[in-house]
Amino acid sequence: MEVSSAAWWWWWTCRAAGACLLLVVVHVAARVADALWWRPRRLEAHFARQGVLGPKYRFLVGCVREMVALMAEAASKPMSPPDSHNALPRVLAFYHYWRKIYGPTFLIWFGPTPRLTVADPELVREILLTRADAFDRYEAHPVVRQLEGDGLVSLHGDKWALHRRVLTPAFYPDNLNRLAPHVARSVAALAERWRAMANGTAGGEVEVDVAEWYQAVAEEAITRATFGRSYDSGRVVFRMQGRLMAFASEAFRKVLVPGYRFFPTKKNRLSWGLDREIRRGLSALIGHRSDEADGDEDGDGEQTMFHPDKKIKIKRSFKQTSQSSRPFCRRGIP
Repeated sequence: MEVSSAAWWWWWTCRAAGACLLLVVVHVAARVADALWWRPRRLEAHFARQGVLGPKYRFLVGCVREMVALMAEAASKPMSPPDSHNALPRVLAFYHYWRKIYGPTFLIWFGPTPRLTVADPELVREILLTRADAFDRYEAHPVVRQLEGDGLVSLHGDKWALHRRVLTPAFYPDNLNRLAPHVARSVAALAERWRAMANGTAGGEVEVDVAEWYQAVAEEAITRATFGRSYDSGRVVFRMQGRLMAFASEAFRKVLVPGYRFFPTKKNRLSWGLDREIRRGLSALIGHRSDEADGDEDGDGEQTMFHPDKKIKIKRSFKQTSQSSRPFCRRGIP
């Protein structure tokens, strides 16, 4: 009788555990189905009732395939005419294509995440100025966040306000004027290199790749203005951020699979290594820049754009300073 009771008890326990497991699986499946299919369809219908249309949502991938195809097609053809200043069809080919079909306001999908594109000046003004507090920035792709760090461009709320307060003095006219000598020095060095290249040819002329040289000048000027005497070390950080940006650009064209960035794939391992080296390089540069600032209190040292403001007494950790420096390093990389 005891054996029969024990067997009966185990049988009901297994049945109850199986039922609970089935309920959990059904619940998770329902949540996934809602996030990947029903919610996007509801949002499509909601905007359609207001006259806002867009390319049709496709399960899981959204409009990413069409976007990548349109961008690849635009990149495979030369701009017409070659001297045109209308870069939109080349830079955002999918936006240019769909705007002609759906108008200035339409809905697109990055996977199951919707994006509402707005081109009407009045709506843009209302979003950015009149009702800016009602619109928050979207969450960036994890790889993009890794590239940009937890700086001003990716923060929200009180943290954003604090970082903005700290960085605002760097863009005062007096501080921006400190950038001019660095830009002039970089452009003069570029002109000298061009002159040397031209003198080495028979006709005294040389053909140059403007895009490549423009990147070099921007990188050099920003590195000099940001890191001062640590210019060479700053260039190394620039190079590593350029490689990391290539990974971010590639990831942006793909559907985000949660957790995939933690798998030790070849690209992920390389990305992790670059991130560690960038953090190490920025930490060293920040330390050198702090030492330079302490030694330049008499005003005889080299002036940089980001000279410390003695009036601002905000304690910031080394990590916070490093994260805030990343967007400034990245701006010199097209």
